[in-house]
Amino acid sequence: MQETEAGPRCVRHLVALEAHSGGTTERVHLGANGTVGRIQRYYDSSTWPFTSGVACSLVPASCTIGGSDLSLRSLRDLRRGLAERGVPSRDVFIRGGAFDLSQQAQLLALSEQVVLAHFARRRPADSARAEVGARCEVDPSARLIGPVIVHDEARIGAGAMVVGPAVIGARARIEPDAMVAQCVVGPDAVVAGGLTLCHRVVFGTVTEAGAAATPPPAEEAEAAPEAEMAEVRDEWPRSPGAYPWLKAAFDVAASFLGLLVLSPLLLLIALLVKLESKGPAFYGDRREGKGGRVFDCLKFRTMCAGADALQRDLYASNQVDGPQFKLARDPRVTRVGRVLRKLNLDELPQLLNVLRLEMSLVGPRPSPFRENQLCIPWRDGRLSVRPGITGLWQICRNRRAQGDFHQWIHFDLLYVRHMSFVVDMKILAATVLSLAAQWPVPLGWILSSRDAEAAAPAAAPAVDRAVVRTFVTPDARNAALVLPRPGERM
Repeated sequence: MQETEAGPRCVRHLVALEAHSGGTTERVHLGANGTVGRIQRYYDSSTWPFTSGVACSLVPASCTIGGSDLSLRSLRDLRRGLAERGVPSRDVFIRGGAFDLSQQAQLLALSEQVVLAHFARRRPADSARAEVGARCEVDPSARLIGPVIVHDEARIGAGAMVVGPAVIGARARIEPDAMVAQCVVGPDAVVAGGLTLCHRVVFGTVTEAGAAATPPPAEEAEAAPEAEMAEVRDEWPRSPGAYPWLKAAFDVAASFLGLLVLSPLLLLIALLVKLESKGPAFYGDRREGKGGRVFDCLKFRTMCAGADALQRDLYASNQVDGPQFKLARDPRVTRVGRVLRKLNLDELPQLLNVLRLEMSLVGPRPSPFRENQLCIPWRDGRLSVRPGITGLWQICRNRRAQGDFHQWIHFDLLYVRHMSFVVDMKILAATVLSLAAQWPVPLGWILSSRDAEAAAPAAAPAVDRAVVRTFVTPDARNAALVLPRPGERM
């Protein structure tokens, strides 16, 4: 830390950002009559930057001169006292997130994450099972609905039920007919017979149900007791073998060769774009790449100047579902732009993004931040790999006219689940054979017949706007998107 620009004359506080169940929090704005006016979703560490506690503080001796009355009862009070005295300081955020183990809800969240991560490393068929330690006594009539971890010498009585994700500590006792759902039962703890516990951390003997764990209100977060922090790394599983390296090497080589061969065409298109309308030849739209890193996705400009400002007025005529925006005859598109879009030539500058390893030749559709905010599981799945110029959705989509938001997410997650070098080569070949996806390619051309049959979605009902329901699984690559049945309320 002494090698930083501030040197030893600055206080450093290691702080944790507030974390919420599922990684998001929502705020609902109500009208005067109680109607819902707007719902805003905030994502941890990106659009919700508030801190939940201080894990440690590094205070140089020179910063304590004249501060003999500094409060050392808690790190939060110390941080506040130094700030009141004008002592220079900086916050260093804990990478990967942290949990406040002095709060029941946070301890349960940590336990849930660890349990799900443990079972996610096993075969999918084992994800709903229980892992029982040595010398445990589980009555044959007891039910363990995984994922559940039972430590050594624990006893689960007749008719008892444990619903995961849950952890039963060593030598703990779940007495007959008790039900424990998504709880942490400490070592030597006893849950009395007939009790029903949900979202609880249990130590000692428990004879009454009590209240389920709930996060503290936002306005009380500042007054919470000092937190014991546990760092947790939240990383998406890497693809096995040499595939990632082979894919990156192929992308760099192919994009460099493509730019070299297509340079005369690129110069001609840039000249035509400049001659038709005012503005730059290229347009860089902010998109999210692997891990949510933002980059400028390059395209040839196909619209007139000020097109972004006109989108609000045209949104009522949007012809696609989900968070996308598209019009069949968009008045903002120039004549040259219509030709470029028809032939998909406007995306050729993205070869530069591929050369810089911001994108790949094959991958999920690159999308901006606003389009990735509807659901965490498919957001994490799509952003676990680099986005691509072409992909499974681009060549297999067949519901363009009806609005194909559900197909977009379905095919993107399907690619993440089955991606390989062979699949990439098939997608590139299909892109060429279909003249840049001018007609849909059967999924069976890309995936094996068994994978294609298993991935085929059920026929979707005709709806004006696709309302999507998401089922969250430990592995976001298995997130399922289902449209409601006609007349069904969400």
